[in-house]
Amino acid sequence: MLVMSNSCRVPCLRRQGSLGFRAAWLLCFLATFAAPVFADTRLEVTAASVALDEGVFELDATLDLAVPEAGRRAIEAGLTLELDYQIQIARVRRYLPDAEVASLQQSYELSYHALSQRYLLRNLNTGEQQDFGTLQASLDRLAEVRGLPLLDSSLLEPGSTYEFRVRAELNLRTAPDSLGWLLFWTDDWSATSEWYAWTLRR
Repeated sequence: MLVMSNSCRVPCLRRQGSLGFRAAWLLCFLATFAAPVFADTRLEVTAASVALDEGVFELDATLDLAVPEAGRRAIEAGLTLELDYQIQIARVRRYLPDAEVASLQQSYELSYHALSQRYLLRNLNTGEQQDFGTLQASLDRLAEVRGLPLLDSSLLEPGSTYEFRVRAELNLRTAPDSLGWLLFWTDDWSATSEWYAWTLRR
């Protein structure tokens, strides 16, 4: 399940490859670009859990992530795909609203480097970057979170119940400043999954 929205923003990206070729490519793409082409996007958290490792709770999560052909062409044309994992932790209280313990966000950025013909996936929290030969390989990596540190176990009280919630948000936005004027009339695209929630007894 996902919610899609559009917001008009003026883009900003880095120059890569031949500006003339990229401008023509992107302009041709935008001639047919419209929000409905993304209607068959899939974005759903299908599994999530936490495990304790040396006193720190770590998150494992899996997405069902599918970007339609129009979105793939957009990435190759110079648009940047951003994905955020939004995580919330709250202590469950019987007669009062749940008490928030922590709220975190893990963010990634996926772009295509025309000169090397590689897909670059960057962890915006750590700065770590990986490159892939195919878009599908980069999307598969993006859809898996393993061993993400969340919080110290000492922050959770023994005998209490806690709810963990995870959801994902996708944003496809324009990149180079030099091509920003091409998109003044079009909408950026975004999609948000439903929350995936589960409880843990400390």
